[in-house]
Amino acid sequence: MSTTTKPRAPSVRRQLREAERFSWTGFGVTVAASLLGTLVPAAIGAGPEATLVSTLVVTVLAAGGFTAKDGAARGIKAIAIVLLAAGALVLTVTGVTVFDLARGKATTFPVVPEAQPRVLVPESVACGTALVHTTASCAVAVRSVGASPVRVTGVDVDGTDFAVDASGCLGQDVVPGRRCTLVVRFTPSGSGERVADLTVRHNVPGPSAFVELTGHGG
Repeated sequence: MSTTTKPRAPSVRRQLREAERFSWTGFGVTVAASLLGTLVPAAIGAGPEATLVSTLVVTVLAAGGFTAKDGAARGIKAIAIVLLAAGALVLTVTGVTVFDLARGKATTFPVVPEAQPRVLVPESVACGTALVHTTASCAVAVRSVGASPVRVTGVDVDGTDFAVDASGCLGQDVVPGRRCTLVVRFTPSGSGERVADLTVRHNVPGPSAFVELTGHGG
């Protein structure tokens, strides 16, 4: 009794190797089209976003057009298009970006904006109770919660009952996830509630940070 063995279907890799249009020639044609889709809109003053869209569209169309007449199965053609287009795009975008940087000119393609620092301070800090003309201390934590370091560039207090020692923060780069400490000395000039605003200047785009300082003179 004999058994019939069905022939094994060729692997995707083998079918790609046998596809006539999936070749170095096809890759070269796709890269040339990708460069054309980049340089033409850049030359006429299109913005980085429009240039990137043009590059993507022209590259995919070129890869698809070159492989259209290949006798390979439709699925193999689709894989060939993706591989040709992806390789050409990586080569084009990387090459053009490096060339831009080497010449010191504005980038042809959009760039990821630089991560900005962020600063976090408490809304208010209570320095407790101190006898008139005696000193109590409290602390204000300045936290770096962004993607790049925070630097405190200066502090101001709008009252005479509070003084700030900023030596633990001024001029230091506070890396994300860490903090520095401002030491506040509360010396009430009279009895009752005392209030002042602490302004913390920093390298974060936007307004300074503000902390309400409170204390009680006893």
